[in-house]
Amino acid sequence: MTHRLRLAPFALVLLAACPQAQAPAPTPTVDGAHPAPSDPRVVEDTGDLYAAQSAPSAAKQPDPDPVKSPGTGRPDETNGVCRLYAPELPNPKCCEHTLGFDSKAAAEICGLQVYLGESFHNSCGFYFVPEPNSPAQWFRIATILGDTPQKAAEDNLYSMRRTDPNVSVDPVPDVPGAFWTRQNEYRWAFLPGWKGVRMFAWKTSSCSDDKVAGLLRQIIAAPEEVSGSRRDGLVPIAAPQAPATKP
Repeated sequence: MTHRLRLAPFALVLLAACPQAQAPAPTPTVDGAHPAPSDPRVVEDTGDLYAAQSAPSAAKQPDPDPVKSPGTGRPDETNGVCRLYAPELPNPKCCEHTLGFDSKAAAEICGLQVYLGESFHNSCGFYFVPEPNSPAQWFRIATILGDTPQKAAEDNLYSMRRTDPNVSVDPVPDVPGAFWTRQNEYRWAFLPGWKGVRMFAWKTSSCSDDKVAGLLRQIIAAPEEVSGSRRDGLVPIAAPQAPATKP
């Protein structure tokens, strides 16, 4: 079931010393005193005692990295449904509906090299890397309340103007029936073509203004009702591919 959104502006390490055959050496001292085992001035490291502020382990023992859930910070395909990815979201889930987004089309139109994966958090998010060793970029899509794209955009604008009175709703150039709101590097486009309005959000670092019209037209043209999966393997496509016909 697709949800419609009303969106407002987006060791302590213990080291045991092995028993020694010879008599134990005198206990090392700190500040000329024989400290008690619980003395807070003392830290034990590899069988030796050090002043707490200068113990070697105090600087060399980093906290262990927390165990990450599948898809958090790294693409994961073990679920068998989608290529799962979220930068930091714990326990990410595949999107229930990809709403006509096609990862291959987005990569080709916007000049993105690697599709990292998808995850759902209030809206469906898709992540890419434009080039090696560059930060991940994103697109998000959701159905939103509103009878028409323009009405949905204006309703969203009402909330945004509480913080930015200069933001406006304008037709998207070269995308008939679509309206968008622009604020700094952020973009929100409200799309026609389906029974419900779809809101598509991105940053200009994901797709520049001179390229994005082709991607928006492709999402608008995606059929709303399909008989098969909207994924090719584990990646999103606009519609199932028709089987090749034999000559």
